[in-house]
Amino acid sequence: MSDSKLTPPPGNAAMSVRECRLILERLLVASGALPGEVPAARDALLAAEVHGLGLLQMIHTHPLSLPSESVRFDETGPTVVVDGAGRLSALLIPALRDIVLERRTVEMRIGNVTAPELLQALNSVPELDSSRISVTVTAGSEAIVRSSPADVSETAARLAARSQRVTDAHLNGLPVPGVVWLELYQRSNAALLGESAETRSHAGYKDVDETGRIVKQMDDDVDVEFALQQLAG
Repeated sequence: MSDSKLTPPPGNAAMSVRECRLILERLLVASGALPGEVPAARDALLAAEVHGLGLLQMIHTHPLSLPSESVRFDETGPTVVVDGAGRLSALLIPALRDIVLERRTVEMRIGNVTAPELLQALNSVPELDSSRISVTVTAGSEAIVRSSPADVSETAARLAARSQRVTDAHLNGLPVPGVVWLELYQRSNAALLGESAETRSHAGYKDVDETGRIVKQMDDDVDVEFALQQLAG
């Protein structure tokens, strides 16, 4: 069925974690993200959705884009100052995670980002289970993130809460409005290659002409016939 014939399900639809991850990865590719930064960025965005922060609804309203300007970090003072260059704040989570792991106790002032409240998803990053994280949205596009080592009971509580969120998401899906699900699904398809002779060949068809038209179907019978010919030859 073509995308134009799809209709959104009424109300909320339960999107699987696997589908959410796939859509986010395609949206990142379509936005121009470099191949090397896609996996970490995808996982950070997924963490924000699993954390219940409404990430998919947000990028439905404000399409995901990556400004050409680079994120800047100033670590010369006691407070790490981060200029997000207008990016969605959740895209900074991998870098902020690394700073927390390196320093353990640190204050970071993050500015010039979209939706700074998404930084609360730092509490869904597995590597930070042993850290006490607080996120304060100060004004407009700014937030302050503070980190310090957590004690044993805090670490256990954080791990239990994160594990419960992840389990619920895998068992019950992520509740997403049907119109949001459909629009993001269609938008994410922009990252896919169009059909051509080359793509059909890579998909497994060997007998295609120069226009990509299949001239002989490669089914099981053909494969067996080909194998017998090889043995006989």
